[in-house]
Amino acid sequence: MKKLLLVIPGLVIAGPAAAHSVSARFGEIYSGMLHPVTTLVHLVPWIAMGLLAGCLGPKEARRALVGFPASVAAGALVAPMLPELPWVSFVNMCSFIALGVLVVVSRGISSTLFWTCLVVFGVSHGYANNDALLVGWGLARYVLGLTIAAYVVITLVSAVSTQLLGGQGWGRVAIRAVGSWIVAIGVVFSGYTLMAL
Repeated sequence: MKKLLLVIPGLVIAGPAAAHSVSARFGEIYSGMLHPVTTLVHLVPWIAMGLLAGCLGPKEARRALVGFPASVAAGALVAPMLPELPWVSFVNMCSFIALGVLVVVSRGISSTLFWTCLVVFGVSHGYANNDALLVGWGLARYVLGLTIAAYVVITLVSAVSTQLLGGQGWGRVAIRAVGSWIVAIGVVFSGYTLMAL
C-alpha cells in the first residue's frame, strides 16, 4: 500500500513522454546505419535478399554488393522529393513473404526476377528509411550510413550463403529452412500489422 501511495504522485505530476530515436544521438551516418538493422521490417528482408544473392552464385552475389546498396540509396534520396506514398509500407511487408519464398525455391530463379526484386525492394526500403527532417549534407550523411548498412548486410549474408552452398550438401537445406522461417515471420508480421489498422 505504501508503494502505491508513492506511485500516485508520480502519475499525477508526470509530463508527457516524447519518443526519440536512440540512434539519432550518434549523428547522421550512424543513424542511417542503425535504423534499418534495428527494425524487423527492414532487416529480415535484407537478410533474405543476401541469402537469395548467395543462392544464385558468386557472380550474382558480387553484382548485388553494388546493386542493392545503390537501390537503397536511390530510394532514400528520392523520398524527400516525393509526396508520402502509403503503399510503400505494403510493398515492404510483401517483401518479407516474396523474398522468403524465392529463397525457398531459389534453384529455378531467373536473373531477371532476382534483379527486379533487388531494385524494387531496395528502392522501397530506401524510401521507407528516409529521414524527412534532414536536408543537405545531413541527408547525404544519413544516406551514406544507410548505404553502408545495406552493403554490410548484403555482403555478410551473401558470403555465408555462398559458403554454405559450396560446402556440405545440407547447406541448401539450411538456407531453404531459413527462407521458410522468413516467410513465416512475414505472414505473422503482416497479419499483426493489418489487424492493428
